Amino acid sequence: MKPGIEIQGGEKKGTKIRVPSGIRPTQSLLKRSLFDRLSSWIIGKKVLELFAGSGAVGFEALSRGAESVFFVDSSWKSIQTIKQNAEKLGYNERIVVIKKSVARVIKDFVTQERQFDFIFADPPYSLTRLDKILEGIHLILENEGIFVLEIRKKTPTPAIRGLKIDKEVTLGDSKIVFYSHIPG
Repeated sequence: MKPGIEIQGGEKKGTKIRVPSGIRPTQSLLKRSLFDRLSSWIIGKKVLELFAGSGAVGFEALSRGAESVFFVDSSWKSIQTIKQNAEKLGYNERIVVIKKSVARVIKDFVTQERQFDFIFADPPYSLTRLDKILEGIHLILENEGIFVLEIRKKTPTPAIRGLKIDKEVTLGDSKIVFYSHIPG
């Protein structure tokens, strides 16, 4: 386990959560920038965190008033860490943890017609063809929802079917890209 990272705002501000070794958690500065932009919009929203790792973004959303979070990761170590963090924070009743590939979960959610207000994805920087992995994400994003993708600064921003790029924010070696539905 790596040293813990802090929840930066909301009811659990200052509480440290565990981070499994071998993952790159979303940097504090990026997380702060993301939630400064989301502000009170996140309150009462249904959230999906893909490639969840420690669950840092989802737990930040819960601390700031999100209704619920689905965490998706394919690593047992990450799944166990997310469950431990949820227990520590008292969020067990507001989360669902899924151990599957992101592409499979998106297909499952499309079939189930499940949708989310806010979707965050922080894939390993080594992954390529994100457009293929994220195929169908526009179908599980609510009409007024926001999809945010964290990628390496030098990685070309992927075009994702059904979504348009609203904004890119670069901090350090990373950038976060905000997407929304294409009007019409």
